[in-house]
Parts: sequence; structure tokens; C-alpha cells
Amino acid sequence: MKLSVLPVGFAALLAVAPGARAQEPTPSPSPSPDPLRYGEVVEVQGDLPAVSGPALGVAKMALDLENTPTSVSVVQSTIIESQRDIVLGDALKNVSGVNVGTVNGVNDFFVIRGFDSLSSGLVLTDGAPEPEATFYPLYNVSQVEVMKGPTAILYGGNPLAGAVHLVRKQPQPRRFADASFSYGRFDTFEGMLDANASSADGKLSFRLNGLATDTDSFRDDKGGSIYAINPAFGWRPSADTRVGLNLEYVQSQFAPDSGIPILGSQIADVPRTRSYQSPFDLSDQDIYRVRLDVEHRISDRIVFRDKAYYTDLKWVSDGTLILGAFPVPGVTTLVARTLPMLDDRQKWMGNQAELTFDFATGSARHTLLAGLELSRLTDEFSLDIALLPVIDLFNPVETAQQPLFVIPGQSQAGDARTRVIAPYVMDRIDMGRFQVLAGARLDSLDFEETIVPTNRDATKLSPLLGLVFEPTPGLSLYANGGSAFGPPSSLVVGEREPEESWQFEAGLKKKFLGGKAFATAAYYHLDKDNIGIPDASGVTRQTGDQRADGFEAELQVEAHPGFFATASYAFTDAELTSFSELLLLGDQPPFFLVQDYSGNTPAFAPRHLFNAWLVKELPAGFQVGAGGRYVAEQFIAADNAFAIDSYFLLDAMAAYRRGRFKGSLHFKNITDTAYETRGFGTSSVIPASPFAVYGRIEIGLGSH
Repeated sequence: MKLSVLPVGFAALLAVAPGARAQEPTPSPSPSPDPLRYGEVVEVQGDLPAVSGPALGVAKMALDLENTPTSVSVVQSTIIESQRDIVLGDALKNVSGVNVGTVNGVNDFFVIRGFDSLSSGLVLTDGAPEPEATFYPLYNVSQVEVMKGPTAILYGGNPLAGAVHLVRKQPQPRRFADASFSYGRFDTFEGMLDANASSADGKLSFRLNGLATDTDSFRDDKGGSIYAINPAFGWRPSADTRVGLNLEYVQSQFAPDSGIPILGSQIADVPRTRSYQSPFDLSDQDIYRVRLDVEHRISDRIVFRDKAYYTDLKWVSDGTLILGAFPVPGVTTLVARTLPMLDDRQKWMGNQAELTFDFATGSARHTLLAGLELSRLTDEFSLDIALLPVIDLFNPVETAQQPLFVIPGQSQAGDARTRVIAPYVMDRIDMGRFQVLAGARLDSLDFEETIVPTNRDATKLSPLLGLVFEPTPGLSLYANGGSAFGPPSSLVVGEREPEESWQFEAGLKKKFLGGKAFATAAYYHLDKDNIGIPDASGVTRQTGDQRADGFEAELQVEAHPGFFATASYAFTDAELTSFSELLLLGDQPPFFLVQDYSGNTPAFAPRHLFNAWLVKELPAGFQVGAGGRYVAEQFIAADNAFAIDSYFLLDAMAAYRRGRFKGSLHFKNITDTAYETRGFGTSSVIPASPFAVYGRIEIGLGSH
């Protein structure tokens, strides 16, 4: 699971990223002033100027990044377009402390400050929760915002390590139409449309974004496609009132990919394109999103806003899981496989109502936010595990035939309903050079499962305290402390407590070059407790802990029109302070062993991450850009038995613009570096794409 913008300049909101765990919905934001080109503002409220007054940001109110007492990173559309970022993971590579990958090659996956998105992250689309992980295409996104650290105070359960917010493009009071088409290696094509219409007085507006993309991939039989359409309507009946309706449908179809098996301490010496998937693999998703936003300025000091949201996910996924590669002495090596088969339907509906009030007490100015979120999530699924025949590692010949044998005792099914009532309050106190941001959210969760009769109630308070001190203009020192929670593992025996995280962070933010450059640096300590792990007898108890200490730095520079640069670095020292897993050593009869991994490094949490990107406009309409990314060694599992080697990637772009025409070339992995990313499970990795070139043509079809 991002930060987003509401229709017609409405407050940006946030959406929750799921996993196989119960989740809580999220609150809602409001409008903010037009941001600088590369994002000094936490919440961008669409392309229209927002109604003057409070907007949503880290505190669901208008805050410059300089005055925000937390770590917030913003990836603007200018960077997204110049890098040819297609899905969320592409954009997140620009954010310090974030490592990216996929889940089985069919949906986005990321790690924030050493904690993975499936268990500790939250994704938001225009402030409304996303019920399940998917690929998030960027065709309609104006910027991606990442708030690092516990963020339950704003968004409820799940963001134990951070939240990612997708800010979608909003209707504007003008008319234009733009279309683009790109084609490149591996028969990859992409077509996009962005069209906007408005009434003469600007009170009514409509925007339509569309996407069609398809690729064969460089891996055997690993193609995929995404088709999406996003109509948005805006109505401004008066200067004090805005109404927005946003609809979106996304269809994605991908062939799952478990990658190449690990053989001993090495990746199997086979062609990097080779696949061991069954011929029955598929991942089909249909996602429907509806957002209705209303904002009304009651007076100069009071603003009311309301967001109603509905998200519906249909997901059918059959993806081969590689269990391992096992040598047969003197014969060959066999790859053991199973086929998990998931049929999932999730529906998430809710409403976020908020009131902001500006007032003063003496010399201190207050912006008080009070809100209430009501939500309901239903999740109906079935999961079967079928046995696939083993396949030869070096000479794979597929022998799997239907009907497949479903392994007895491994099937699961669920029909769950979760209701959440969550009041929250936030106060920003401005005393000149010294500012305070304080608040709390109280989540009351009612969970009911009908197939395996289960009822559970939980109430959790999530506080946050942030301080900002400005010793000189343009320099801010800040510190914050806060906590978050997430649903416990369903495997826990006995009373279940929410998993919890807490963080302390301190840092500085600096503007220079007359406000054309912005730099941040931060130190943090983040702990997560109550993780469900097996005890010595194999019974799952909430005794697991994980922590991370780290340093992060970011720099954004727009020295003059036509030149911008961004860079980020993160050092992450992450540790599984108390952690164990249950290993199955035999099945006749079943024999288990509890393996203690305490002291190991979490999976996909490299100690060093570096990224840089710069673009320069040249005379006569030409533009060039280049950048690199370094990722240090990273383990693929808690046992730390195998690590992906460190790697450095170099990308570049060149473009030419003339009038309403723009042509560009994008060069990916110029040095043709062979590297790997996250596979599926602990026994394989996915070889990443080699050198590739993509060409894009953009045409303005209407007036601007």
C-alpha cells in the first residue's frame, strides 16, 4: 500500500495496504495551496488552487515540509515522467530508506526502514484504503508521498513503519487533451490519455485519464497487462464549497513468477530467462474505486469536509511456489513445487468526516482538527494448495496435468467482516520559531469471522507528538515520537493483542539557494513488538520483536528552470531482536523444528541505499537526464542463509520538444548489470530486467 489529492483541489487522502491480516481504514484530508514544482508541500490538492484554509498533510492540514515534524518524502510527477516510472515501485526508488520488489511478480512490494509493506505498511489512494496489494499504475498520479514511521494517528491500523500516498490528478478549470504512446524492448507498449473539460465559469469540470499497457517481459512466459480508466468530476457551486466525484476501474493480468531456485549458497546456474511455473499460473485483478468528497468553508475559521469511499477488489490468483531445489546424487537436481490457488473478494466502504478550526490563545495560533471515521471491510476468500510434479532443474519438461491434486488439510477459507469506529484529534500550535503538533486517534475494531466462528474486539489509542524549532530562517530542527498498531497474526494461540510499533526520530530540514533547494537529514529508532512467533513447543505466541536504527538524507534542487536534481541516501541497521520460525522436516509422521533467528537481519533490508537523478534542458528543445541507484547486499529470508549481491544501476533519458510534440528515449540498466529481486517464498529469487530502451511520443491534442 500512498498520499493523494481530492477532486477539484480537495484534501488529499490515504489508503491502506493489506496483507493476510485484518486491517483498519483511514481518515480523510482536505485542500492545500498549490505546491512548488518539486514539492515543498506535504499534501498537493490537485491542480486547482484549494479553498483557502486548512488542507491535509501529515496532520491533515496545510504544512510545508520545512515545518513538518516527521520524515515525509515527495516524488513529483516531473520525476515520475522523466524516469518513465510505470508502477508505484518505480517511483519509490527515489525515497530514502525504501527498498522495492514485487510479490510473485504480480503486485507492488516495498520495505520501509527495514519493515515490509505486507506486515507494516499502508498504501493510500486519495485518502481511502486499498483492500489488497496490487500493482499501482502511475498513469493518473500527480505525485507520490511517503510518511515514514508509525502513522496510525491518521490512518488507523497497519502503518507500523510508514504510509505511502498516491495523489491522483484532479479536474482543472480549463480545457486540454494529451496523449502518449511508448514502445520498447520485450514488446512493451503503453498508451495514455489525459483530457480535461470545464465550463466557461470554471464551476463544472471533468477529467479523464486512461491507460493501456502490455509487456512480454524478458522472462519466459511472464507477460502482463494493465488497463485502467479514471473519470473525475468537479463542481464548485460557490467560492466556499467544492464537490468531487472520482471513479476508477483497473484491470490487471500478470503471469506469476517465483524466479529461479537457490541451489546451496548460489543461484542455480541456468538461463536467467528460465521459468519453472506451471501452465496454470494466472493473476487476474479487477479493482473498482469510488470517492465522493465535499468541502465547505463555514466561516473564515471553520472548514468542514467529508469523504465517502468504496473500493471493491476481485482477485483470482494461481501462482507456482518453488519449495526448493534438491540434488539427486548421480542423476540430476529436481525442483519441488506447489500451486497455491486463491479466489478473493474484498469490499471496503467508509466515511471520513472532519472539522478544522483556527483560533488563538495569546500569541499562539492553533489549527485544531477533529474527525470521525466509520468503515466496514468484508473479505471472502478460498485458498487451496495443489501438488505439482517435480521438474528437472537443468532440463525442465512440464508434466503437470489437470485435474490437480489438492493437498488435504492445507485449504483455507474465510468470510470476515471488520467494522471500525475511530475518532481523532490533532492540534498544531504555532508560536513563531517554535511549533508543536500533537494529537491522538482511538480505533475501536469489531472483527467477526463466520466460517471459523470468531469474534474479537480491540480498542487502541495511537498518539503522536512532534516539535519544530527554527533557529534561523530556512533551517528547522525537529523531533517526534509516536506509536502505531496492526492486527495480530491469526496463528496466535490464546488472547491476541495488536502488534505495536513506536518510534523516536530527530532531524533537520534546510532550505537554501533562495528556496530552490531543500535538504533533510534524520536519525530514527523504530521498534515493533508483539510479533507472533513459535515458542519452544511450536505454539505461536506474541513474543517476537524487531527493531531498526538508521540515518536518512535527501536533497532536491531546482537551481533554475530546466534543471533539477534529486538524491537520497539511507543507512539502515535492522535486527530481528526476538524471532523464530517453525520448520517442517518431515511429513510421515509430521516432524517440526523451531529455529531461532534472533539477531538476524530482516529480509530485504540492505544497510545502504543510494539514489540520484538529474535532468537538464538544453537549447533548441532538447533535454537529457541520468541517474544511478546502489543497493547493498540483502538477505532474502529471516534465516539469512542466502543474500542477493549488491548492485549499481545506471539509467538515462533524452528528449526533444517542439510545440505540442515531445519525443523521448529512456535507457534502463545501461551497463546491463545482472541482478536479482525478491522472489516468492524463501527458496528463489527473480532475475531483474537487463538493458532495455523505450521510446515515447507525446502529443497535445487540445488547448492549454
